[in-house]
Amino acid sequence: MAEEKIKILIVDDDETMVETLTYNLARQGYLVAAFNTGAAGLANLGSVMPDLVILDWTLPDMKGPDIAALLREESQDLPILMLTGRSQPTDIAHGLSRGADDYLVKPFSMVELLARLEALIRRSLKDKAKSRKAKIVIGDLVMDQEAKRVLLKDKPIDLSPREFKLLKVLMQNAGKALTTEALLDRVWGADFDGDVKTVAVHVRWLRQKIEVDPKTPRLLETVHRSGYRLNLPEYQTRNTGEGHG
Repeated sequence: MAEEKIKILIVDDDETMVETLTYNLARQGYLVAAFNTGAAGLANLGSVMPDLVILDWTLPDMKGPDIAALLREESQDLPILMLTGRSQPTDIAHGLSRGADDYLVKPFSMVELLARLEALIRRSLKDKAKSRKAKIVIGDLVMDQEAKRVLLKDKPIDLSPREFKLLKVLMQNAGKALTTEALLDRVWGADFDGDVKTVAVHVRWLRQKIEVDPKTPRLLETVHRSGYRLNLPEYQTRNTGEGHG
């Protein structure tokens, strides 16, 4: 039995196949939505919001690989299992190259199909967990550590490598005051022997990119006699008056 209500979208015009799949998947605890044309499946993608798609190769209006390619344009991480009677290596390669993650040749056993689904879902959940771990979200500020990209209100911010590293440390410690010395050590390294004012300079540059009004910072504040703090969302709507240096 599936531990969570995983939603599966079936796109197949074979009524018997759909009934069989729906019955067996429901028994395993999955939620199922089925459509008999590629157009209908694509049109309902947003409303169903599936965790996985089971896609037949041959449909009345479109070919499975073409649908897979369109699905892949909508989502890079949506697992797609292709069902087909074609068993030639070239057909399999074509289906996979168009966006399918796995391929099951008819006729197949329900045991094998369920095992393939579970493997795809398990891998998808791991990928999503990894993706969430790679991202730091503080209010409207989102940092993707793997992509080395920062978004503010869904708009990209151009940061230098040092600014990115400084912001990363601040976001990882959001809500906490970090001293200038701590920031120097974590961002520039313990061997840094330059001017400590470089921290203030980089903070000023960051504010110019992430603050609505850099002269009255609400997100990245100066903490008197302590250092700097990246405020959590609940504190960003007001200014604490601790200083802006």
